[in-house]
Amino acid sequence: MNVHSDAGSVAIPDNSDKRDSILTAALRLFDEQGFRGTSMATIAEEAEVGAGTIYRYFDGKEDLIHQLYAEARRQAHRSILSIGFDEGGSVRERLYTLWRAVLLDYIDCPRLYRFILKYESSAYLQESARAQTEDLEAPFRSIYREGVEQGLFRPLPESIYASFFTGPATHLVQEHLNGETALDETRIDQTFEMLWAAYTTEGASSSGS
Repeated sequence: MNVHSDAGSVAIPDNSDKRDSILTAALRLFDEQGFRGTSMATIAEEAEVGAGTIYRYFDGKEDLIHQLYAEARRQAHRSILSIGFDEGGSVRERLYTLWRAVLLDYIDCPRLYRFILKYESSAYLQESARAQTEDLEAPFRSIYREGVEQGLFRPLPESIYASFFTGPATHLVQEHLNGETALDETRIDQTFEMLWAAYTTEGASSSGS
C-alpha cells in the first residue's frame, strides 16, 4: 500500500494494475463526493480507463463499493497488526497498542478510514459484509471480553466501548489533520489515559469519590 498523507491518496494492492487504479480513484472520489455523488463513469475517467473496462472488474457501483470496503478492512487490519500487537500482553498494554496504532494509521491514510466509517454508517453494510469485519474487530473484542472478565471494565455492551474508542479517535485525528491539535507521542499517551479512565471501574470509582 502506497500512502501519501499530504494528498490522502491510497493505492490498494491487487494483481491487476487497472483494478488497482479503479479502486484508488474510487476511494478518492467517494471521500470527496460521497457515494451518491460519484458515478461509475466518473470513476473510470479518474482512473483513466475506458468506461467499459471498469465493468470487467465490477458488476456495478454497489459491487465496487463492497469490494473496496473488503480491501480497506484488510489493509487496516494488516497495518494494525504490523505494529507488533502482543496477544499475550495485559488488557491495558493491548488497548494502548491498539489505540496508538489506530491513531497513527488513521493519520497516515485518512481517506481509508473515512471510507470505512462512511460505509459502516450507510445502508451498504449488509450481513455478508458484516462478517468481513471480524478480523479487524478481533483485537478489540478480545480486550473487551478479558477486561470484563477480569473486573477491569464494567459489564456494558461491547458496542458502547467501541463507540468510546472510535468516536474520540476520529475526532482527535480530524483535529490533528486540520492543524488544531498535534497528536504527538505525549498527546497520544495523555488521550489513552483518558480512554483508560473512561473504560475502567477504577476510573468510575475515582470520579465518584
